[in-house]
Amino acid sequence: MPSRLGESDHCAAPGAAPVHHCKQPLDIPKDALLKEGFTGSGSRRGLKIFAPKGCSNCTDGYKGRTGIYQVLPVTDAIARIILAMGSAWRSPTRLAKEGVWDLRRAGLEKVKNGLTSLEEVNSVTVE
Repeated sequence: MPSRLGESDHCAAPGAAPVHHCKQPLDIPKDALLKEGFTGSGSRRGLKIFAPKGCSNCTDGYKGRTGIYQVLPVTDAIARIILAMGSAWRSPTRLAKEGVWDLRRAGLEKVKNGLTSLEEVNSVTVE
């Protein structure tokens, strides 16, 4: 019987979240979640962070790969800066004002959604 609607008892397809038996919940204190970069609302008590557990089908708990991306939508404000040959669009503060997530924030969203582990996101976003 499927664990959730549309899921089989086998590991998820590449790019999808692992099923219940391929991941284990982590108990991370709220202050540690805030330090990692989750916002106050994202670090609330109900947030579940998972680590890969693995099984005979997926080995390490995450079958396949998932990417994290920083996407720059060209808003009117960004378009004006680009057309004026400006570089202000490269400013993290300016991008945040335009609603653009940096790579770290995009990764944390995937952690929050159970698509990857915090350890994996840290391995590519923390220097």
